[in-house]
Amino acid sequence: MYKYASDFEIFLNTGDPELAKKYIDRFPFSGLTCNPQMVADNKRTDYINILKELREAAGERKLFVQTPSNDYEGIMKDVDTILSVIGHQPTVIKIPTCADGLTAIMELSAKGIDVCGTQVMSTLQGVCALQAGAKYVSVFYAMMEMGGLDDHGLYGGCNPKMVYDALTTYIDKYHCSGKIMACAPRNPDEISYLISTGAGSITLDPFDFDRCFADRNFQGVHKGVRAGWEEVFGTTPIQDML
Repeated sequence: MYKYASDFEIFLNTGDPELAKKYIDRFPFSGLTCNPQMVADNKRTDYINILKELREAAGERKLFVQTPSNDYEGIMKDVDTILSVIGHQPTVIKIPTCADGLTAIMELSAKGIDVCGTQVMSTLQGVCALQAGAKYVSVFYAMMEMGGLDDHGLYGGCNPKMVYDALTTYIDKYHCSGKIMACAPRNPDEISYLISTGAGSITLDPFDFDRCFADRNFQGVHKGVRAGWEEVFGTTPIQDML
């Protein structure tokens, strides 16, 4: 497998096996991430087969699979089932960072199972998941900004930049071995910010790569360079010039 140039990891975020197969070898991905909603978007009821197809697409890379359950007993049963289908390595189980989820993270991490605390939308959630032994915490940038009003008419959103700064400080200052997985950017500027924070990884949708490499500014330069070449050399391949 390709040896990456740094410890930073880029993951492809999709629950669609066909998209996973299409993109996984085109970019330097360290693996795949998905959640139950994304898997359900396939509109297929053969969940176990979807897991097997995602494992096949990921190959030797990491595959992050989230438990559909949110309660402790359901989470633990889900984990047993998922691991029985796709194996332990290189698999990372995503668990929602709720109260029951934290209990499961502590227990599973103690057993040597790699866990990602997901749906993190506050500093305390992230610190608790990391302290419980999570290898990754998926921190949802956009969801924090879009917290909106709660049932009491109070603004419920967190400042995502403060959360990222605080978690980065926690990891660095207290020698935590876990990583932030930056999630849910809405545009290229937010991707730039998330990568600049010190997060150890980021997960992005296929759309993000399509938008980046199809950007009109890039395509203008890309096509212009080729057009300049063809004005002089035509379309003759350079190997035919030897």
